[in-house]
Amino acid sequence: MPPAPLHQQLGELSELLGQMCAAAAGALNRATTAMLGNRVRLAEQVIAGDAEIDDLRARVEELATDALLFHSPVAGDLRAVVSAIRAAGDIERMGDLALHVAEVVRMRHPRPTLPPEVRDDFARMGALAVQLALKAAEVVRSRNVLMAVELDSDDDAMDVLHRHMFTVLMDPSWPHGVPAAVDITLLARYYERFADHAVVVANQTVYAVTGQEPDSIPI
Repeated sequence: MPPAPLHQQLGELSELLGQMCAAAAGALNRATTAMLGNRVRLAEQVIAGDAEIDDLRARVEELATDALLFHSPVAGDLRAVVSAIRAAGDIERMGDLALHVAEVVRMRHPRPTLPPEVRDDFARMGALAVQLALKAAEVVRSRNVLMAVELDSDDDAMDVLHRHMFTVLMDPSWPHGVPAAVDITLLARYYERFADHAVVVANQTVYAVTGQEPDSIPI
């Protein structure tokens, strides 16, 4: 059977990347819910579901390889294929970070993962990270450059929350000891890195569409 036309393969790559972003967003949303509600079964569902994102990445790489072998794309088409491969790697890491959150919940069960002082902060970090991932899904599907550039600004809010977490942990009155502080430091890092990867995915789309780095695109 002859390969599909290049434009069809590029469309399929965009759709697969969108599915990956949505899957990563769903995984982190469930992991956050499990963490806030001490729901170990939900955490285990996130862990078991990580293979879905890995499978989607494999499909992206297979399709991208076919596009390179059979169509020898150039210019913008070549950027689109290469950027899809790179973006799939970043989205897979987003899924892995959601997995790590769920693993901490399972490891700490039946004890709560979070002390009361930081629950609201993590709820906000979780909501923001999911929002960024869903926005990245829209970006890779629509190839909307202006929306992609906006993600970098949206990520600033996550950086503020991440820095605030260290202020809480460094407070001399922190009552929960070192092990809890280590857990919270790692969890906050997972959310911050998840958001960073969503931004990188959007940046890959900007480069694929324009051939320019996102910093050079005016909003």
